[in-house]
Amino acid sequence: MTMAVQITFRDIDHSDAVDDRIREHAERLEKKFGERATSLHVTLSAPHHSANKGRLYQFTLEFVVPKGEIVVRQGDGHGADHSHEDVYVALRDAFKSLERRTRDHFDKLST
Repeated sequence: MTMAVQITFRDIDHSDAVDDRIREHAERLEKKFGERATSLHVTLSAPHHSANKGRLYQFTLEFVVPKGEIVVRQGDGHGADHSHEDVYVALRDAFKSLERRTRDHFDKLST
């Protein structure tokens, strides 16, 4: 992988399994967008914990591409999606959103 990937765990212990899954998603993203991808910073946090409900995982993805930076904040608490109590579901959704936004960005550049 030539794209620089930085991963930050905030309010949560580091997990090698989650780190590996993030890197797998980053590799797929790089394959789709090739040389146009410069760097990716992923921040995973789980700031709130309720005794009655599970912990919601939040991802912030900052993807640097030519002529811009695409930022996705998944699970910021507004209209909480309780499927994001599973870190892997939250991760998948964040990367899907990033992929859509990146595709839109490049489509706009080509018009």
